[in-house]
Amino acid sequence: MTCRLIQAECHKRYDSLDTIDIKAKDFSGTIDFVHTSMRRLPPLQALLAFDSAARLGSFTRAAQELSLTQSAISHQILQLEEWTGQALFLRVGRGVVLTAAGKLFAQTVADALALLSDGRERIEPYGNPDSVLLYCPPEFASGWLIPRMGELTAAMPNVEIWLVTDMEVTEIDRVDIDLVVSAKPIKSPDVECRLLMEQEKVAICGPGTASRLHRAPFPEVLARAPLLVHEQSQEWAPWLPELRRSGLQTRRVMTSADPHLLVAAAEREAGIAMVSQLFASEALAQQRVCRLPQVPAIAMPPLWLMRSKLPARSTAVEPAFRWIASACGACVDDGSTPMQ
Repeated sequence: MTCRLIQAECHKRYDSLDTIDIKAKDFSGTIDFVHTSMRRLPPLQALLAFDSAARLGSFTRAAQELSLTQSAISHQILQLEEWTGQALFLRVGRGVVLTAAGKLFAQTVADALALLSDGRERIEPYGNPDSVLLYCPPEFASGWLIPRMGELTAAMPNVEIWLVTDMEVTEIDRVDIDLVVSAKPIKSPDVECRLLMEQEKVAICGPGTASRLHRAPFPEVLARAPLLVHEQSQEWAPWLPELRRSGLQTRRVMTSADPHLLVAAAEREAGIAMVSQLFASEALAQQRVCRLPQVPAIAMPPLWLMRSKLPARSTAVEPAFRWIASACGACVDDGSTPMQ
């Protein structure tokens, strides 16, 4: 009686599925298709057995390599042949050789196993207790951190920094993110957020151009050399359109989405670039480019250093956080006040 009641209830529930939206049905069908496909994949152990036997030309030596019995290898190869619907080996004397189909499949299996091995090697550093996953803008990485890597490794000899500069983050999950440097502070009760440094854009050019223009007043100086323009700042400087409307004649010589190319072009006397001082810091320090002091700098949003207040993924996160903050002159005392 109980079974009938349960069956009746199940029929009611299954009948109610007819009212589900068609998109949900399509989605369910997709899941069923994926699950069916996954069930049809051969076991990894069978692939390992096949790869070993194919390389060694012997089920016996494959068994020795994998610490299995010969009958276990034979059984796994038989499973694989049933899955492929093809004979993969031919017995020759006391060994085996691959069939034509087996040779093709052997290359596929070898590539798949190599891909799995490479994938493991790629994620292995995540388990390194001295690794730190740092998300930061490219200008901070190239203009501030890279020139100081020697100092960082002197302070933390075993540290491994994973730099990610091609994306913005809005949360710190402590799995793929340990530290964040960004102009957009993450306002969360679980995030410690410290003001790291102020930023500004400055006008730079090559030493020869700077020597030629050092007496030119602002804004006329901008009419005496072509401008190198960043693609995301088509106006070059926020005040330049108004100056043009007032009669200032300027000329653009190059536009690029890569600020490094603008610095390189300025270094080669191609014109005047307006770039983040961080991007130009190394070139400025080495006097490969010069700043035009008569051209006003442009304030940029400051950079913030952030980490989760929850236990860190690795033991290196805390000292790396303190080192970056200290090297930038930020307050890192335990009693300091994070941004609210």
